[in-house]
Amino acid sequence: MKKLLITSTFLLLLAGGYGVWKAFISPGTSEIRISSNPWVGFTPFMYAQEKGWLEETPFKFIWLVDLSDNARLFDKGFAQGFTATQYELMHFKNKEELTTVFLIDQSYGADAILSNRSLEQLRKTDEKINVYLEMGSLNEDLFSAFTIEYGMDKNAFVFIDSSQKSMSSVRETLKPFIMITYEPYVSRMKAAGLKVIASTKTLTMFHAVDALFIKKSSLEEHRDDYVHLKNIFQRAQGQLRTNPREFYETIAGYLEGESYEDFLNSTHQIQWIGSDVPQHITQTLNNQNIPTDGLIR
Repeated sequence: MKKLLITSTFLLLLAGGYGVWKAFISPGTSEIRISSNPWVGFTPFMYAQEKGWLEETPFKFIWLVDLSDNARLFDKGFAQGFTATQYELMHFKNKEELTTVFLIDQSYGADAILSNRSLEQLRKTDEKINVYLEMGSLNEDLFSAFTIEYGMDKNAFVFIDSSQKSMSSVRETLKPFIMITYEPYVSRMKAAGLKVIASTKTLTMFHAVDALFIKKSSLEEHRDDYVHLKNIFQRAQGQLRTNPREFYETIAGYLEGESYEDFLNSTHQIQWIGSDVPQHITQTLNNQNIPTDGLIR
């Protein structure tokens, strides 16, 4: 699949270091490289890329899976920005170099906590509960909010740092365990028999907001290009609304085998953010010191 090929290329670059990168990208390139993943809220970028709408822009998207790869690419200078939640930004070492270009969506069920036990069974078990998640990412913040809001004892859990793909291959076990992931992987795990025990829809005090984050210097230099990128994004959103089947078929190669029905369902598990940003989102981002003063609306 196209996304997997691009992912493999950049993992090779990460392993090979600066010399390999220099061989891959010619000196003096004016590309603005943005890393992203198959989150439903970012699919309009996929559609725009497949339709060739980005060809006359400086933007090149790098398609990844694991949330932590954004930080690795940015820290090594392979990308000028990324799409992610504010929690990924909060975990960045060099977050003072970054700013928010525009807000995309709020997760409303598409980030989920799944288990092979019910919530009540987890509360009652005397066994240690393995928790598979990406440490240092939204996964960790989501689980922390879950334990607080549901009154769970953190000492009952053993954390296992896992990539999104490795979670999908965890073998069935009789022992209780939890996985934390996002769509399209939630649908895959539900099909394997796991149950959603909490999500960004059920956690009332946890607001995960997806956005495009970019180096401040890039936004200052290329603001008109970013305005154009948002217009392209909104154009692709319009195609999703008017012809979701064609939209899905255009981007299916990025979605890790997700069916049309599951994809359509996932579009109802986020809330798109337009030019009028809800007050609770503005307040959340302000409280978390997420920069929003330069937002393109």
